[in-house]
Amino acid sequence: MQNPDGQALWHTGHLRPREHWLQWAETLHRYQLDGIASWFLDAGRPLALLSAQLLYFGRPFFGQGVEPLARLLESDDEARAFASFLDGESFS
Repeated sequence: MQNPDGQALWHTGHLRPREHWLQWAETLHRYQLDGIASWFLDAGRPLALLSAQLLYFGRPFFGQGVEPLARLLESDDEARAFASFLDGESFS
């Protein structure tokens, strides 16, 4: 499903996945995990896909908030784009 701008929407009423990126990037940077997260997204694709499935499976325990992360992890294009975002993001 797409919105009028041509951007993909996952489900009606859900936020677009990239709307979470800045918050995730700031949190990863705060804990100095942005480099390892970027590496994991680039080099650990099989593990990222498995992690996405684990997040979906654990949704009753983790809550609905893990869905955007799981969707990012299961999409090669989105994972690469977020890794590039992490590599290029500057924090003040």
